[in-house]
Amino acid sequence: MPVICIGPVCIPWSVLPAIVFFFWKFVKPLLPEAWAQAIERQAAKLSEILQPYLEKVPGFGKKKKKAPAGPADASVQFGQVGELNSAEHLDKLLARSQQESFCVVLDFTAPWCKPCQAIKPRYQALAGEYQSHCFMQVNADDLDDVSARCAVMGLPCFQIYQGSKLVASTTGGDESNLVKFLGDNLGKKAQ
Repeated sequence: MPVICIGPVCIPWSVLPAIVFFFWKFVKPLLPEAWAQAIERQAAKLSEILQPYLEKVPGFGKKKKKAPAGPADASVQFGQVGELNSAEHLDKLLARSQQESFCVVLDFTAPWCKPCQAIKPRYQALAGEYQSHCFMQVNADDLDDVSARCAVMGLPCFQIYQGSKLVASTTGGDESNLVKFLGDNLGKKAQ
């Protein structure tokens, strides 16, 4: 629900706390120290009173961690796209990749990302073409710690790892770029 609309730009009410906090960083040094402390004490009290209500608002509550979908083993099904379960799962895959000299190809995706969903069938087909490498899908919403660790800035993002070393990375849903990216970094396709 918009609060303020100026032409085509509307500011939703849910960003108001962030805007207030942003301006407070600039206003606080201009106020006398006693005033600033009194305002912060009152804001802390108000925040404490509103906390139970804010937990019910989407986006304000603490994010609940999902339990891992399966065991964090390093088993790989070459020629198919697997699902990454956790950061521990990624660590085990990368360690096995180092030992057995195959690459791990990660597809960072999300259910709400239309370009991610559009390129998914092509990614699955490419997994079958490069059967000597491990292709994994990473749900960026569920595994935000892995996304942060891998410095993912946009979706879909494709990264290739050899052991723990990042070989190459690309972002975007263009199929021809994905095909070229894999061809340049993985070498020959399976015959």
